[in-house]
This record gives sequence, structure tokens and C-alpha cells, in this order.
Amino acid sequence: MTSPALDTLLARIVESGLLEEPVAENDLVYGRAIIDAAGTAVNVNVDPELEDHEDDVDPDALVAAVSRVLSVSESRWRTIIDEIVDDIEDAVDDEPVAEQTALRDDLEATSVVVFADAVLLAFLAPKQFPDSRILVQLDEDLEVDGVEVRDLDGIETIEVDSLDELLDRISGPDED
Repeated sequence: MTSPALDTLLARIVESGLLEEPVAENDLVYGRAIIDAAGTAVNVNVDPELEDHEDDVDPDALVAAVSRVLSVSESRWRTIIDEIVDDIEDAVDDEPVAEQTALRDDLEATSVVVFADAVLLAFLAPKQFPDSRILVQLDEDLEVDGVEVRDLDGIETIEVDSLDELLDRISGPDED
């Protein structure tokens, strides 16, 4: 059984036509859609964060956020991709790379999670990061707010607060 807030959100998303065959379950509304600027179909999850905001879910704001990310301009999308690549390349600096394919060309958007005040994009980079996915948090204005590379197997996830900390972690332990 879904909540009234989730039912209302599902109805608004159905009306908008933004998602293909949207479904509401597990406190989410999800479906598939195309990010126009990327020219790729992605899974879209809309999370009204019912556990925190059951009484004040704004379905129109969530639908607007979904629309904003799916219809992002090509120039803004390129800027997002450039920022992701710059952040990752800065973090790995001069580490040897086995695959010479440009990360920019390897990134494939796979999913979008929309929250009231943020968007989370997931990418695969099968040649550069075959065992990982890249998570990118965007703020309300679709500005990059954070980039994280996570293992696909879910065994170990490391979160860092800065690129220096990430570089320290991938460089290995300090010698004592």
C-alpha cells in the first residue's frame, strides 16, 4: 500500500508524461526516460523522502525537478560532464591508466534520482572504471556538488571530503 503523498506524486508524474510507465512502490516513483542532451535512456527514481517529509511533499516541485534534469541543455550537460572528468582526473593525477579511452567518451549515464533539493546521477565508465560506478550529486541549479567513484560489488565504499583525501586513499597507505 502506498501513501496518499506518493499516490499524488505518481498521478502528477503520469500527467506530465515525463516517465515511461511510472510505478509507485517502496516510497519511490520510478520509470524510464531520456535525458535529451545525453541522448540516452536512464532509470529515473523520484524520492519524495517520505520518512522525513510525509506531510509536506511538493509533487509539483518534484515533477519540475525531473523535467529540469531530463531537459537540461546540451551546453549545461557538457559542463556537467567536464566537471566530472576534471574532478576525477584531478583526483587520480598522474596515476597510470590501463585504458587510453578518454573518460569523457567512456561515461554512460544510467540513472537519475531526484530529491526535493538535489539530483543524483549515476554513470558507468566501462573502460576506465569497469568495476565501479560514478555518482554525481547536482544541486537545485544542476551544478555539480560532489563526485564519488564506488565499487559495483558494494563490498567497500569509501567516501571522501576532498580530492586530496581521495588521492591519499588511492595512493596507498603512508609509510611509517
